[in-house]
Amino acid sequence: MPAVFATDSLAFPGWDGTVAGARALQEELARTVRLQDDFASPLRLIAGMDVGFEENGRITRAVAVLLNAQTLQPLAEVLVRRPTSMPYVPGLLSFRELPALLQALRELPQEPDLLLVDGHGIAHPRRLGIAAHLGVASGLPSIGVAKQILVGTHGELGMQRGEQVELFDRGEWIGTV
Repeated sequence: MPAVFATDSLAFPGWDGTVAGARALQEELARTVRLQDDFASPLRLIAGMDVGFEENGRITRAVAVLLNAQTLQPLAEVLVRRPTSMPYVPGLLSFRELPALLQALRELPQEPDLLLVDGHGIAHPRRLGIAAHLGVASGLPSIGVAKQILVGTHGELGMQRGEQVELFDRGEWIGTV
């Protein structure tokens, strides 16, 4: 019998709790990701978000820091701790981390114009990494800021600070390195 995981039903509409169901839901939700700039101009508030784990993974810890977009000065921070509802499954990080991120987002005193999330956006095998999933679930524009490449290839990156190259997967532009 497949494992069934307890989680936030608003973030995972219609999910049956199985790994196969999570992968199918990712493919469905990926079709709803909007890939155009759709945030306040000029930006007023940005939230940086990340997740970690405590007590050998039994507790999920999410943080949200609200910044003034012009000065980058912190305005508020929220730290949430809650029981981990799902074990680590490669490619399904958002099903493990998203409930805590959504709770942290809800606890911010103001709604940000843009989310910067430690993790992938559409540079994901099913085009729905944690940042993209959080954007779909929250309705807020989000950008994934990942430390490693999960999928895709890119040209040679120059040695000068700030240089960038496009990241492609299966002929599709999925991000920037």
